[in-house]
Amino acid sequence: MHKKTESLLYSAGGLVAALIILVLLNLVLGAARGRIDLTQGRLYTLSEGTRAVLGKLESPVKIRLYFSQSDIPLPIKAYGRRVEDLLAEFRQAGRGKVAVEKLDPQPDSDAEDSATLEGVEAQVTPSGDKFYLGASISYADQKLALPALAPDREALLEYDLVRAIARAAATAKPLIGVMSALPVFGMPPSPMTGGQPLEPQVFIGELRRDYTVKRVGLDPEKIDDDVKVLLVIHPRGIGERAQYALDQFVLRGGKLIAFLDPSAYFDQLGQMGGMGGGGTPSSLDTLLKGWGLAFDSGKVVLDMRYLTGAGARTLPTLLSLNDNAFDPHDIATARLGSLLMPFAGAFTGKPVEGLSETVLMKSSAYSQLVDSFAATAQGEAAVRGFKPSGIEYPLAVRLTGKFKTAFPEGRPKDDDKGEKKAAKASDAKS
Repeated sequence: MHKKTESLLYSAGGLVAALIILVLLNLVLGAARGRIDLTQGRLYTLSEGTRAVLGKLESPVKIRLYFSQSDIPLPIKAYGRRVEDLLAEFRQAGRGKVAVEKLDPQPDSDAEDSATLEGVEAQVTPSGDKFYLGASISYADQKLALPALAPDREALLEYDLVRAIARAAATAKPLIGVMSALPVFGMPPSPMTGGQPLEPQVFIGELRRDYTVKRVGLDPEKIDDDVKVLLVIHPRGIGERAQYALDQFVLRGGKLIAFLDPSAYFDQLGQMGGMGGGGTPSSLDTLLKGWGLAFDSGKVVLDMRYLTGAGARTLPTLLSLNDNAFDPHDIATARLGSLLMPFAGAFTGKPVEGLSETVLMKSSAYSQLVDSFAATAQGEAAVRGFKPSGIEYPLAVRLTGKFKTAFPEGRPKDDDKGEKKAAKASDAKS
């Protein structure tokens, strides 16, 4: 069973990495919601984040749109028109710093040669006809290409364009901090790794393409001032002082993205001797309580609508989420048609006054919370005694608004148990 389960869990890794990238860019640029069909005629309304990026351009940016005007399928032609509409919004928001040039790359033309030189790729219709729909971004001496603008990425079109502009205009990569009890940065050879080095996880490599990634320990007195965005992944054993450091980070305007887990299946290093069939829990209890929420690290979501497998191999705690589970209007989840989510925890409670909550992912109402030690049960044993709660449990949420401290009495005293355990675990994995 474990081999089968591990195969399923690893297959979700790319999707999870993609989700992390989307969430991060969304937080760096600001809340970008409702990009599609907001105005008559399917015109676009730009997000505040995009307007901020365009408004801070120090030099002009030139966008060259390569769009074939010959006989192409109507859906592609309609999408090309919507790309033109969006670029018109970019030009207006750029206040003279955004120039848009449209080129029709006919076969054997100068425009086709230019497209090839700038990295824009020819696409092929189902009938075999060649066409172009892509763009190049030029800023000072930097040039980037969006080789193909595809209709199936319409929900992320603004994201793709502003990301390219931001990358071209950046004098240095933005810095992002990563805190984790897991060996996400890899590990040197050791008996725990079978004498082989452990490579950094996929999402670290993806982040390094666009950001300078800084490792943050699990026991900081303070989050360094150069960290504006902090990714916290499975903070097993984190103590009160470290949570206070996160509290102060949020209060100063830092963006915090936390991934909590009631049963981290692959946290073998957190288990006795590196063995064990279950997972280890993590939470940020004090912070969540201060914000009005709770996360029971002893419970996982069992969902009979999003279960994985069948018959004796039914695993209802390995959630195969579909588009009904995601917020279709949020850039972080708009294109997540499916996601494999093992042993998920749930958020409960209501945000305190001054904060608002957006549910990005949720279970079905045909679900209930079960003890995490039973997370790997399958077949009849997994569903025995099931009683649907009627609750669509929030699996991922965003909190926005004016945060107040979760530590009204100030910095907590030394937490020998939590801090020393977290520090020891962090040191062992460095």
